[in-house]
Amino acid sequence: MEIKINSSTVIVVYKQKIKNIVHMDVDTSIQFPLASSNRIVFTGHFNGYGVEINSIEEMAMLYHMGYFGKGTKSRSRPKVIKSHGCPVIMRKRQYGKRQFWSKKFKNIHEANNADEFLHKINVLSKKIIKDHSKELKKDIIDLISSDEDCNSDSRRNGYKSCMDSDNEAADIVVIVPNSDSEGDDYFEKFEMKSCLNIIKCEEKLALTTQEAFFLLYSIGCLKIVNNGKFLEVNECWNLFLTGDCHFVEKYVVYHYYRSKGYIVKPGIKFGGDYLIYRDGPGINHADFIVVIKFEQEPQNWLWTLGLVRMAASTLKEIIIIEVCKPVEEDIILPKDLCKYTVKELVLSRNSTQIINDSEG
Repeated sequence: MEIKINSSTVIVVYKQKIKNIVHMDVDTSIQFPLASSNRIVFTGHFNGYGVEINSIEEMAMLYHMGYFGKGTKSRSRPKVIKSHGCPVIMRKRQYGKRQFWSKKFKNIHEANNADEFLHKINVLSKKIIKDHSKELKKDIIDLISSDEDCNSDSRRNGYKSCMDSDNEAADIVVIVPNSDSEGDDYFEKFEMKSCLNIIKCEEKLALTTQEAFFLLYSIGCLKIVNNGKFLEVNECWNLFLTGDCHFVEKYVVYHYYRSKGYIVKPGIKFGGDYLIYRDGPGINHADFIVVIKFEQEPQNWLWTLGLVRMAASTLKEIIIIEVCKPVEEDIILPKDLCKYTVKELVLSRNSTQIINDSEG
């Protein structure tokens, strides 16, 4: 197919196979022990849009054994910074934001405690009404008044002791002034002060829903906790499906390239759905940008040329992949995921050049 733009020809070449597909070396492949006696099981917590790993050891192992996830405070690899007794230095705006978070979540916590207290009073009052109908008013008034006095004192004392204990255990941070440019004037008027670190933002490993389900369903090395209970495979599938209407297509593509030995990472930075690496981020650049073709989204020449331009500007190749649903209508997911197939198209951009070799 050819189209002419400003007297230059853009040739879009469609190919049926990915070029130079190679499997990764042993050092960068998934190295989870799959034997039941040596199986490693990690624990993740669902946060509404993804899964978080809190343990430092589990974070390091998951990222080392396949480059799963991303550090919440790092660009890619999760890093745990140890202060070694030195205070943390932060900008004034950062400390102000943490104070806002502290007030916000403290009010939510107090509101939840108040609602729980009133709920218990309501349940207990109904029980008293049923068991002691003769002395209804006296018993209820005495009970509520005494409980309110005790709980108000306990909440007040408990909150104070909790704040005192938190203040004792909190780290000291050094607050420095805000500045976009650290010039001579900034350091001449430089003043800093020490404060208590109210909220500590710990480094976590953030897994996408596709990564989390791959570890849960395909490898069986992850347990996901939501609302205090472990999720089964079907429960996790339904939970991820409600949060993303294209979760099936995205997971099929993710599983497909992982099974080929590629490292698959989110590709939103380059305008695609995924980036696929031969050896992983930090070792080599991504070779391909994967764009999933959904049935509901229209594709035209303008869309295709946008992808070709993106490939040329990023020095990568674009893979358009389409997920084909099975013909059978009575499929059960995720059990029948193996019945899905994919089609791949590789877009390449070739610009023709006229070279004048004539003499004179």
